[in-house]
Amino acid sequence: MPGADPTCEVCGRTILKGERTRRYVSPDGEQREVCDLCRTRVEGARWVRADRAEVKPPPEAEPTTNRARQWVAERAAQARLALEETRRRAAEGARPKPERAGPRVQTGPDTPERRLRRALEEFNESEHRRTVAGLTRSLGEPRVAAVTPVDAPHDVRLTVAWDLSWYQWEVRLADEPARVRSVAKGSEVEQLAESDRHWNARAGDEGRLQLAAGRNGAA
Repeated sequence: MPGADPTCEVCGRTILKGERTRRYVSPDGEQREVCDLCRTRVEGARWVRADRAEVKPPPEAEPTTNRARQWVAERAAQARLALEETRRRAAEGARPKPERAGPRVQTGPDTPERRLRRALEEFNESEHRRTVAGLTRSLGEPRVAAVTPVDAPHDVRLTVAWDLSWYQWEVRLADEPARVRSVAKGSEVEQLAESDRHWNARAGDEGRLQLAAGRNGAA
């Protein structure tokens, strides 16, 4: 965007005055501007300087860990999401958001599965869906859990996890309209409670979450 401050295309950090970035080429051929703080990470993930892209890295530089590669991929995805969001808001300007038609009308008895499905619908209509969509494009298909805590029957906790990264949201169905908020994120799936690893849902097109057939959740 014209006049915008330059940013690192890995961590998304704004480049300070007097600081410089260097252009690197990722293993899949994409070129990105990288700040000095991210250079060690990207070089560990087999990125090479753009001016040396024709030169094959030395053999000892080839071995790396999946953790380093995924760290770089996640930071790049987050930077792209932040940039897309900035551009979207600038394009929308001060236009008011269209109001929802009103509270959802539920027919039939309220069951745990109905609450889970409604929570997933609320999430899919929120801005958080774009986070899942962007990370899925970079990190692959995630595992998804939707559970209702026993001490909060009108809340649903959604967990979306990749091998080395996870995000958690809470959907408060008792509010009108229902609220979706981010509550936690981490780097190791083992950090999650066992109930939050009850993978009973999946992420579909454009980050939309849906309950797996015949599955429900309770924590």
